[in-house]
Formats: sequence, structure tokens, C-alpha cells
Amino acid sequence: MTNPRDMNVVAEIKKRYGHVIDLEKSPMTIIEIIHNFRYLLDEVAGPDGTGGGPPKRQTVEEVGTATVLNLLLELTREVKALSSTLKQPIK
Repeated sequence: MTNPRDMNVVAEIKKRYGHVIDLEKSPMTIIEIIHNFRYLLDEVAGPDGTGGGPPKRQTVEEVGTATVLNLLLELTREVKALSSTLKQPIK
């Protein structure tokens, strides 16, 4: 499902970088494109398909303290696993 805004971004990228982007030759091109055009694509459509902007951020109370604590615990485990893989303790 394409919309005119997305097609305008594609047209601008084609104009600036050409119709074919060789990431083997210029791997940082994709990063440059993301940096240059991300702001144009950040606005997502609302639930009814109109430009409702990005979704509202939820507070801890809305998500639930238990969920937040579980996510923190999971993140702690991942950091410890990464630390042991790197063989450098993370304090």
C-alpha cells in the first residue's frame, strides 16, 4: 500500500542516488538515506488511516510495573551473557 508521500520520498532518493544503489560499492549509502529521509517517514498513519502521528507513549502505570521489571530482568540477563561472551566484566 503506497501513498503519495512515500512515492515522493522514493522519487527524491532516485534523484539523489540513482535508480540502482550498489551497497557492495557504497555500503554507507543506506545509512545516509535513512539519516536524510527518516524524518519524512516518521509520521505513521493513525488507526483510521489518516495522518494521526506516531502512537502515544505508554507510561509505566499503563504498561504495568511487573512488565517493566520483567523487561529489566531480561535486559540484565542479556547484558551479563554478552559480558561473559566478551570476557570483560560489566559492572
